[in-house]
Amino acid sequence: MISHYIKSIKYIKGLVQFNEDKIDQIIFKDEFYNGLDNKKTELRVFYAKNKLAQSIIIFPGASPYAEKHPGMIMLANALRNAGYHVFLPRVPNLKKLKLVKENVEWFVHCYLELLQHSHINSKNIMVVGLSYGGANLLKSCLDERIKANPPKSILSYGTYFSIDTALNFFLTGKIKYQNKIYNIKPHEWGMIVIFYNFLLSIDTNHDKKTITKLLKCRIEDKFEEVEKIKSTLNKEDSKFVDAILSGTITPELKKLIDQMLKKNKDLLEYLSPNFWAKNIDYKTFVIHGANDSMVPFTESTFLANSIPNSKLLISFLYEHREISTDRGMLFKIKELIKMINFFADYFKFNK
Repeated sequence: MISHYIKSIKYIKGLVQFNEDKIDQIIFKDEFYNGLDNKKTELRVFYAKNKLAQSIIIFPGASPYAEKHPGMIMLANALRNAGYHVFLPRVPNLKKLKLVKENVEWFVHCYLELLQHSHINSKNIMVVGLSYGGANLLKSCLDERIKANPPKSILSYGTYFSIDTALNFFLTGKIKYQNKIYNIKPHEWGMIVIFYNFLLSIDTNHDKKTITKLLKCRIEDKFEEVEKIKSTLNKEDSKFVDAILSGTITPELKKLIDQMLKKNKDLLEYLSPNFWAKNIDYKTFVIHGANDSMVPFTESTFLANSIPNSKLLISFLYEHREISTDRGMLFKIKELIKMINFFADYFKFNK
């Protein structure tokens, strides 16, 4: 029993001590796996000292940084320090921030491919899904091909439950939880991803193709190209783009988002756990940072309530990517104890 607490403390210590400025000092190995498109696809591996260590696959969220995202590296290194081999596979569509059904098939394929890896014991593996990728992972674990050789558990970090309620957060910035109202400024990245994926699907007088191209450049951090394209837009389109890029919700944006939801109803229902989470029969550990500005933490409370065999932690220290350090010492200690107990149970279950 004590060993699980030791692992938990080592893991959390790795999170707390993570320094992005020293990220180039972290040791890992870049490999490849055979992708769904039969192409070599990037795979970053953090090997533990023990060659027979248990393995964890961390599936990414929608991010252009993919396996190079500092948050991914932070989690992988912390889990490696706790004694695990950790695998960070790239999912090409998610690197491009494409929200499509094919992502679920990529997750299934990737899981089955990595079961063949020389350092993975296919009967003793854990899986983790981050943010948007968490919902994709949960959906993929309902696939019979994964059920035939299932992971020991699923860990969901900062995952949404319903596209509708998650978007409502972006529109209002308000969260209601246990009769309290929390006001958190939504991250502008959410609006960028939504309009990049769905603007072309609706009717509007805006220059949809050019604006989508501009948003693609913003996603790729091509800031000079963004300004160049923006200079070709008329005044109305330029103002529209400014609202999207800054995450400023105007009446027009609200109207267009409603159109996008209706137009893409089939896809959004397929990707929203609220329609199928009750069918998940794996032990599922759900964690969410209360200060998450990308996905409201209430999404994970709904998710945990819908999955029959789940354990939930809402952390007021943990944010979408890092451990918050601007809290009082007593508060931090209480929150750290909650996290230690949660992950001790996680490691114990997966032993």
